[in-house]
Amino acid sequence: MGILKKIVHVLANLCYILVGIYALICLPMVMGYNPLVVLSGSMEPSIKTGSVIYYHKVSESDLKEGDIITFKTDTKKEYVSHRINKIENGKYETKGDANEVADPLLINYEQIVGKDSISIPYVGYYVKFANENVYLILIVAIILISEYLFSNTLDIEKKKGDQNGTKKE
Repeated sequence: MGILKKIVHVLANLCYILVGIYALICLPMVMGYNPLVVLSGSMEPSIKTGSVIYYHKVSESDLKEGDIITFKTDTKKEYVSHRINKIENGKYETKGDANEVADPLLINYEQIVGKDSISIPYVGYYVKFANENVYLILIVAIILISEYLFSNTLDIEKKKGDQNGTKKE
């Protein structure tokens, strides 16, 4: 029982760390910043594949050439983060830093979900894995509940030992 308790304790500590990291990643959402995992290398070296970027809504007047924005495409309804290459007549030409040519379609302000403010390299791999493996939540819950039960069982046994005048370990 002792070795099993130690294994569960180590796993529980690992779960606490992983849950804490996930919570820290989500914390900027409270301040209006939305996280997004970068899936391609179109913005490298500025933003690496596997990064988490944070974007927030800005007014149209706050956008200028050179800003990195996140927008929804017309055709695929997916999110893309690219740099504003040119602004003409209320239309935005965008381009990935690693791409040789600008994106073929111009976008409207209505498609822009926000301006990117910060990116954290490689953390997106963890977020993507956690989001795609929902059963992980069940495993984490089982580990944390097991540690709770183990610690309560030991406390009960310890109290029983103290009441009988013996020390139980």
